[in-house]
Amino acid sequence: MKQQLSTAANYGEACEMLRSGYAKHVRLNWNVGSDEFFRIASDWCDTGAKIKKDGDSFIISVKGFPIPRQH
Repeated sequence: MKQQLSTAANYGEACEMLRSGYAKHVRLNWNVGSDEFFRIASDWCDTGAKIKKDGDSFIISVKGFPIPRQH
């Protein structure tokens, strides 16, 4: 069964969804700038999340790993 994809309108919303534990795949549905992309990579990918390009947006996927620190 495929996981449901949640959609976030900004970085804070994406983090909230990912930290909740319910959203395992979140579409970053805004124009992500380079600084923001590297912030996401630093906060999430260093702990095991994956980011992939899907059309004009990015999808961040998490598995069972510790939740990144709060900012």
